Order: sequence, then structure tokens, then C-alpha cells
Amino acid sequence: MVELSLFADWKTCSACGLPSGQKPNHTTTNGGNNNNETTTTASPPKPHKKLMACADCSCVAYHDATCQKSHWRCSHKRECKELATAMLPLKELIRWYKMHKKMKKNDLVVGMATTDNNNVAPPIHAGANGILNGKRVWCWWEHDNENGITEETLNVSDNIWQEGAQKWAKEEYLAAMEGFQRSLEPYQKAWPYIGKSSGTNEGRGDDLNEFFDRSFVLAKKMLFCAYCELDARQFDSARQRLVQCLSISMTIFFTTPSRASRESIRNVMSDAWMELMLSMEEVPAHRIIARHVASLAIATKSCGWTDSLQRPGYIARVGLSSVPYTPPEKHPSWCRVLENNWIRILNEYNLLMSNPLNFLNVGSGQRGSGHDDHLVVSGRSWKEYVLFGTGSKENDNDAPFTKQLLRNNVPDAVSLAEQGGGEIIFSRLAPRTQIKAHCGPTNLRWTAHLGLVIPDSTSNCRIRVRDEWHSWKVGKILLFDDSYEHEVRNDTDETRVVLLIRVWHPELLPVQQGFFLSEAMARKEEEVRKRYHPPKC
Repeated sequence: MVELSLFADWKTCSACGLPSGQKPNHTTTNGGNNNNETTTTASPPKPHKKLMACADCSCVAYHDATCQKSHWRCSHKRECKELATAMLPLKELIRWYKMHKKMKKNDLVVGMATTDNNNVAPPIHAGANGILNGKRVWCWWEHDNENGITEETLNVSDNIWQEGAQKWAKEEYLAAMEGFQRSLEPYQKAWPYIGKSSGTNEGRGDDLNEFFDRSFVLAKKMLFCAYCELDARQFDSARQRLVQCLSISMTIFFTTPSRASRESIRNVMSDAWMELMLSMEEVPAHRIIARHVASLAIATKSCGWTDSLQRPGYIARVGLSSVPYTPPEKHPSWCRVLENNWIRILNEYNLLMSNPLNFLNVGSGQRGSGHDDHLVVSGRSWKEYVLFGTGSKENDNDAPFTKQLLRNNVPDAVSLAEQGGGEIIFSRLAPRTQIKAHCGPTNLRWTAHLGLVIPDSTSNCRIRVRDEWHSWKVGKILLFDDSYEHEVRNDTDETRVVLLIRVWHPELLPVQQGFFLSEAMARKEEEVRKRYHPPKC
């Protein structure tokens, strides 16, 4: 069986900012100032052991106890409790899985088996008539003597769900959601019993197919209720619901020899992992926990992610190569053309800036994508002017040279923007402003930044892509895959301006580009549709 573990590949100390390969030299100064302060100086680079994660929240990491104490006093004391609370559903899932593995090892869990050479799992614990032959079935959501769930409870739960579905059909959505939540209350109460209950009664005589159908419907109910709660921003209950959905789905995955049924379960698991990750991304203070969600999801092989720091959303495609950052020597030829004309592009930006009202806050709704981008901004402001994409002008009067240059030399970027898969903008980041760590929604595209106005102190104005920091240069392009986790810091007193261009992933042929984008958009629309059709009992 797979191992479920939290993200542990921390590269930078949360206190001193130095990488794991460099240990700070902490020095206490008792003279020379009136406060007898403790100061920290950087030591020369030298090998150092792996960073230690915070034992309570698991969301920050340090070189040593001195770094930990410094960060605790500075800010982490205020953050740790909230992060630890948000982490509870993930830790409960890991605790459940450890018990699940233990009972599977003792042959006590129904329906878990290795596949044969054809990747087909035979029915488990079933005789010729499909009966479980008296084996114990350890499933926290099934009725037993300790978790509070009875046959009557199950029947009442189904009736309440059906009433909720009827209200949903009448578009009484709030009342319907309350009904769905009441329907699932017994399972919320039973979940803390994982590891305590002895399992359901021996020799129950359940039919394996009935067990699978009943459990799969419950998993879908929990996923749908989580959709409703997430849309209502009830994150705590939604996250708990999602890990319960995952525990059921992981248990029943091999209870059926049907390849189609296993694929259906895999789809539910994939959606649950995605919603759990997005729920963390939705709350700025919890965004770091998305790494842990991705780490767990990758271990189960039920989603398309392969890297905890590359978490594209529903508009993604499995199988494309992944390169966080492309060095200048590997840039496509159009990059040189734009670099050779950067001054004329800058001149058109300056003309637009003669009226600052031309530039709107990112995420203010002037373009079709990026409605939530304002959530990642910390500090003064991040503004944009759209050249291509939703919200752009229908003529070229605003930036005629730049627009024609892009059409002639980067037509794929223009077509991507016009099809709704990206945009081309002047991006203006104010002094003392940060764009917090986040992942772009798709791996179908890459992002290019042409430096136009760059602060002199490049070490204090930079971008992290995955786990490496890079700086812009005036008149030069920085090319990266924004489906990787990235963040921007402008810790200077100067403005940073780039021409931001979304381009197709270089592996996509022209005949594939429109098809893959349409396919991805259809997949996203399907995910939206699921939020409006509650499963039936």
C-alpha cells in the first residue's frame, strides 16, 4: 500500500530566509548597545541538515531552535494555532489511513486487494453467492455498536437527503444545503470514532455489490455537500467532509472487479483532492497547506499532479513536460525580437501611464480571467492594462507598435488570449508590494515577463518559481511555467513594470492548441455542472 505523508521538502528557513544548505551564525551581543540584543549574522555557505518543520502546524521550517524562537516571537505565534487547526482534517485522514493499513494487514478490511497482471481486482471475502463469509468489515461509516450509526439512522439520513434534493430542484438552495448537512450529521459524529470502533458486526452477510453501491453514493453525497459548503465559504466543515469522502473512496476502490466502477471512484477522489487543495488556496493564511494536500494526493495516484509545488486546477492536461524556469539560452526566437524593441514598448507604456486611470487593479474584473488575483496581493497595489484578452480595446490606438509586434512575432500568444486561455498585459507592481505564493490554473501555457521598469536593487525585487529565486533585467525576458508555485516581492521604494505574455506550452502543436484548450474548458464547465446536480440515494 502507498504511504501517506505530509510535504517535507522545505528549502528555505522561515525565520532567516537562508536555504537549507546554509546555516545562520547566531551571535549574542552583550555590549555595545543598551538593550543587550541578540543578533544574527550569515555564515559562509556550508552543508547543513534538513530543515525542521514546526511540530504543531507542520507549515513552517527552521535550521535550528534559535531560528524557531526568533520566528515565534516575530510572527509565528499568531499564525501557528490557525494553521494547526486548518491542518486537522489532513492529520485525521493520515491517522485513519494508518489504522486502515493495520487492519488490512490483519485481513480485516473488506474490499482491499492487490490487482492481478491485468489490473483487475477480484471480489474480496466473497463466496460464490457474493456473501462476505463472516469476515469483519471495518468501515467507520457503517453501523456498529460504538459509532452511533444504526439501520434506522441510515434510513432517516436517506429520507432527509431526498427532501433536500427536492428543495434543490425548486431552487431553494439554502434550505436544501441545510438538509444535506443534517442528512450527513451522523457521519460527522461517527468520524471521531475511527481507530476506536471494533468494526461492524461479524458475519453480517452483506452482498459486496450492495456495500460498494451504498458506500459510493455516500462518498458522492459528501463531495456534493462539500461543494455547497465551499461555495458558502464554510471551509472547516467542507474540508472535513472532503477527507471523509476520500477515506470512503480509498477503502472501496478495490471492492469491485469493474474497471468502469474503479474509474468512477478515481474521478470522485480526484475531485475531492482538487477541492481540498483549492479550499486551502482560497484562504491566504492557509495557502501553504496546499503543498500538504498535493503531497497526499500524489501518493494516492488519483490526481494529475506529480509535484507538490505544481498544482494546476481543472484547466490542466496530464503528460506535458514540466520545467519551472527556462534559462535565456533556451528562449524561443521571438524573445529576442521583443528584447530588441523593448524601448519602443516602454514608450507606449509611458504614454498609457500619462493617464493613471488607464490602469486598474488586478482582479477587478476587467478581464475574463484572474478574478481572484487580488487575494494574493499584499502591500500597496498591483495594477494592469490589458492589451489582448477580455477587457482589451477593439482597436490598436492604445499601443499600436506593441500590438502589431506581438501579432507578427508571437501570434500564438495573441490567439491564446483571444480564445480566453490567457492575456497580454502591462503589469505594474507598486513599491513595497508582494504577490503571495500561488499556482496558475493551467499547465497548457507558460508566462513571459519583459522587463520595462526594474528597481535598481534587483536582490530586493525578485520572483520565486518553485524553489528558486530570479530577478528581472531591463529589456530582458524571464520565461517560466506559472502552474508552479510562484511569488513576487518588491521590497524596494520603486515601481516594477513588465510586459506579461501568456504563451502556449511549447510541446503543443498548433493543431492541438485549440482542441486541448476547448477540452480543458469543457472539463472545467463539467466540474461546475456537478455543483448543481445532487446525487440520488
